[in-house]
Amino acid sequence: MKNFFYFITLSIILTSCEKVDDDTKKGCTNDCTTLKGKFVTLNNVPVSNIKVSLKYKIWGGELGGSYTRKIVSTQSDENGNYNKNFYIKDTELGNTSPGYFEIKIDDSKIDSNKYIKSYNPPGTSSISLEYPIYSITKRDTIIEKNFYIPKKAYIKIHLNNFLPQLAADHFEVRTFYPFGEKIGNNTFLDSEYSTGFSGYDNWVAKNLNNVFNIFVAEGEKNIIQIIKVKNGINLSQDYEITVPPNNTIELTYDF
Repeated sequence: MKNFFYFITLSIILTSCEKVDDDTKKGCTNDCTTLKGKFVTLNNVPVSNIKVSLKYKIWGGELGGSYTRKIVSTQSDENGNYNKNFYIKDTELGNTSPGYFEIKIDDSKIDSNKYIKSYNPPGTSSISLEYPIYSITKRDTIIEKNFYIPKKAYIKIHLNNFLPQLAADHFEVRTFYPFGEKIGNNTFLDSEYSTGFSGYDNWVAKNLNNVFNIFVAEGEKNIIQIIKVKNGINLSQDYEITVPPNNTIELTYDF
């Protein structure tokens, strides 16, 4: 019991050492830095109501004492744009600053039936939309981050004739598609945006014949990855597919 109360007391002390300042309502008129960008989906159609935040964080170590300054809290408008000026404090500026900046995207308010989001329950992987900036060396700087939010479509995948011979045998489908930050050149998907993914132990063959309705990015190049480990040998393979609107695609793969 004594150790329990000691643990609770220590937890309270460490928590109280985590200081948070909220400066999101403060404006900036001189020596401002600008955070801006745009969210689009297929055919560069804008996506609104995606939240964007910027924080400055100092990690306090295992004994607590961490610090967070909330600097920007905004969201994309009807044109998909977001734009916010903010002031960087002297102690936050330059390579010798003890902390770092973090941009975080919150897409939880957009329609999950229409778009692929960073988290797509049930049964899919979560993609982080947090972007650290380890130093900003001068004020009067523009930080531009643009993002792609795919339109969601479904295709039907059959995984047939799953007859495992070894315990390690495995039969699974995963998908990859353009998603997230604009990076300029993604050779894997022939896209200017980062790679999103789904699956990973969620669309896995359990029976002799299996069928899954999996989501993909409409109008984009998708990679359908078939994970196949047969008799202990990895026979996995990637298949490229572009998904048109109102598709009726149905694909079958044998173990």
